[in-house]
Amino acid sequence: MQSINKYYNFLSRVSLFDGIDDKDLEQLFEDMHIKQYHRGEMVTFDTEEHAKCYITYEGLFKLTRVDEKGEEIVISIVDKADAISPMYFSEHYDVCAEFVKNTTLLSFNKDVIDAFASKNRQFALNIINFLAGNVQKLMLIKEVLQLKTTKEKVGWYLVHAKIDNSFTLPYSKHLIASYLGMKPESFSRALLNLKKEGISLEGKSIVLDTGDELCKYCDRVTGSNCQEFLSDRCMH
Repeated sequence: MQSINKYYNFLSRVSLFDGIDDKDLEQLFEDMHIKQYHRGEMVTFDTEEHAKCYITYEGLFKLTRVDEKGEEIVISIVDKADAISPMYFSEHYDVCAEFVKNTTLLSFNKDVIDAFASKNRQFALNIINFLAGNVQKLMLIKEVLQLKTTKEKVGWYLVHAKIDNSFTLPYSKHLIASYLGMKPESFSRALLNLKKEGISLEGKSIVLDTGDELCKYCDRVTGSNCQEFLSDRCMH
């Protein structure tokens, strides 16, 4: 019972369940499934067997698919407390989960989610906000991959570490390069070019000469999460 409670306590803090009464959550969590995956394991997600909502309790994995040229496209990097829904899966192509770390996934069948959303208005609103956020995120990364140069892509990615004040790469350079649709050597060359602008890496730590060098790579969507957005110091 104690092991189950740790999952309940974790889920109650996930944004997807914000504002929902504990009693209602307990009823939903009775239909929860728990599955563990090992680092290096790969699982193909199809629209029938995997029509579920997944939430990462711990671990890290990437969702990928193969394009018409046979090249891997990273759809999303899924970290702790991140959720993925059937919107990521399609009958027209296979989506694969490649586990970067040992991972525990909590999941709910689609019919359970649908039933709960139909009787709980707050959860329905949370679902709408969740889907809207994911659509915006997918549209933004598509724009980044299509319109920005290699250096601009890396600069744009590093901006997020400045905004959240971590100033640290959250993942390996290889994984980030895959997410940005480039080879590791292209990522390294972009970092060398950024170093000329006062942006450098010491291990995984991002070092800025004056502190504002990354602002030129920020956009209005990303910058809206910055405390200085549209202030006197903001270049936008």
